Amino acid sequence: MKYLVSIFLCLCMLNLPYQLSAQAKQFADIRQTIETAVDSLQPGKLITLNNRLTSLAESGNSKVQKYAYYYRGYSYYRLQSSFSNISEDQKEKYIDQAVEMFESAVELDSQFAEAHAMLGSCYGIKASGFLSGMKYGPKSDASMEKALDIAPNNPHVVMLNAIGKLFKPSMFGGSTEGAIEGFKKAVDLYKNWQPPNAFAPRWGNAEVYAWLGQGYMQAEKYDQAREAFQKALEVKPGYPWVQKKLLPELDKKAE
Repeated sequence: MKYLVSIFLCLCMLNLPYQLSAQAKQFADIRQTIETAVDSLQPGKLITLNNRLTSLAESGNSKVQKYAYYYRGYSYYRLQSSFSNISEDQKEKYIDQAVEMFESAVELDSQFAEAHAMLGSCYGIKASGFLSGMKYGPKSDASMEKALDIAPNNPHVVMLNAIGKLFKPSMFGGSTEGAIEGFKKAVDLYKNWQPPNAFAPRWGNAEVYAWLGQGYMQAEKYDQAREAFQKALEVKPGYPWVQKKLLPELDKKAE
């Protein structure tokens, strides 16, 4: 009996690399699906994807689980932030679902910096008024500080922290110039960034220039904003968010 058990365990171990490789391919497809859905303004693709991720979140492998929760949260985050035709009530539900997913991810791995940073961003979105700001503002700050403490040179974390600075009131730590400096730091970090494993996020290397451009627009530095947007288009040719939304906004402001 012990001999049979040993054989079974050996076979399981031999099969593990194949399983992880197959799952890595799944996550590569998931990342591409999210990007395509956002760029083509097809929220239905993200909803379908979330159903697919549910089974991965129930996997027995903790690494697979935490990334499944992360990408579920990330897809809800994009549903909340990237589609103007979704109602405000539905957006509120999506951000609540995103919070739930990122909380599950950090529960599985307390050192998961990118999930802490996304959680901080989601809390920041929920801190939209005086009362909600009192409740969620401190939570946002604590999650972002945790992320920066774990991974101060992770470009996703640095960029998300800068986004928060761009939108926060100055009395709560917001700063346009501080945000610009954060985006510039993230730009430099993205140049040499290597994801730690096949499951990890890869988004942001074009988006960071889009955010940098928005920082410059807020500071009324329109020439620098245009340079940043053009750089985003070099990294990601035809980038719809920049091409169809941000550049037209800049043209109106710069008139």
